Amino acid sequence: MNAPFHDPLLIALENEYLGLSTDLRVKGVMARTSTDLLNWSEPFSLLKETPASVKRHADTDGFWAPELVKRGDEWRLYLCASRFGTTQSVIGLAKAKNPKGPYEYAGDVVVSQHSRTFTQANAIDPCVCADRNGKDYLIYGSFFGGIRILPLNEEGFKTEFHEGKRIAGGNHRAIEGAYVWYHEASDKFILFTSWGDLNWDYHIRVGYADDITGPYTDSQDFEMTDLDPVHHPGDKISGGYNFDLPGIDGVKATGHNSLLHDKDGSVYIVNHARPEGVRTRPFLQIRRLFANKDGKLMVWPLEYDGEHIKSASELQENWKFVYQSRFNNGVVYGISKSLTETNAAREGDEITLSLFKKDWKGYVYAQGSVTAMTLISDDGEALWGIQE
Repeated sequence: MNAPFHDPLLIALENEYLGLSTDLRVKGVMARTSTDLLNWSEPFSLLKETPASVKRHADTDGFWAPELVKRGDEWRLYLCASRFGTTQSVIGLAKAKNPKGPYEYAGDVVVSQHSRTFTQANAIDPCVCADRNGKDYLIYGSFFGGIRILPLNEEGFKTEFHEGKRIAGGNHRAIEGAYVWYHEASDKFILFTSWGDLNWDYHIRVGYADDITGPYTDSQDFEMTDLDPVHHPGDKISGGYNFDLPGIDGVKATGHNSLLHDKDGSVYIVNHARPEGVRTRPFLQIRRLFANKDGKLMVWPLEYDGEHIKSASELQENWKFVYQSRFNNGVVYGISKSLTETNAAREGDEITLSLFKKDWKGYVYAQGSVTAMTLISDDGEALWGIQE
């Protein structure tokens, strides 16, 4: 399960899964395959060679944070390369008829130059999402100029000669790894962003919009472009945690996510994370993603282990809860509480409770022998519980 992945993207194919990630040990865009999401093949490259324009601009054979989408009978691989710590970066596009390649480079999509002001958009971390009419947009960017969005033409290249509209971050806020998903049930576009230091306090926040170009707002009605340091915009749905329970290891720096849409209709949030207290290579995390009736997202606290989630039987009294406060982005430790202390009320798979001076709504399920719950507050903070 703990395969080394960084900036992961997983695609469900007919008989297997294709996993893409950042890994500078492998020239070209690195990929692996799996039949069960637990065991992964040795890495292989999707590109035969580094495109000359990318090599010239970024001076590297390593690619970061790939994006892969299918349009018609064509697979489009968006890749990025950068001179680390600068905005000397490029997002390019390669195409193939087979998702595993070989890919032919079609050209540069966005190129950014290094600037000492660190205020311009940085051409890294591409994501492609279509609006309700099927028109594609490129979402990209990082700390420097924030997260941007640009319209694409039918061939997958940008149609406007500027950096795009800023939809999150800016002014060197610690934000990157943007991902946009259209949630059909709520008719909302959802912007995922990763904040903080990727080695220590990386965490995931989301904003919601009626239009793909924004504005994206959180449950407190703060726009994701809000630069007030007090506001901390974005609903915090995942961060570091340690339930202090046997068999569940402490985890830090959960971030740079994408979504896996599985063949059975399940949706999983896919991100990398690191073991608590260890500065080591990141591993792949796959967890179920739920949305409530209002379209607000909740991450399942247990990693995918091959077991299907099912309705829980009668709940026991003793639980460990992890409160994902947006003001504490390190590893949060579990606190023991009995359900009688939380005024819990359950109806089927739905559950409400009061804890930490807040009211929470969410879901309770069993995964294998473990019963857990995931909830969200009205102001957009996550709460996870595991039955002791």
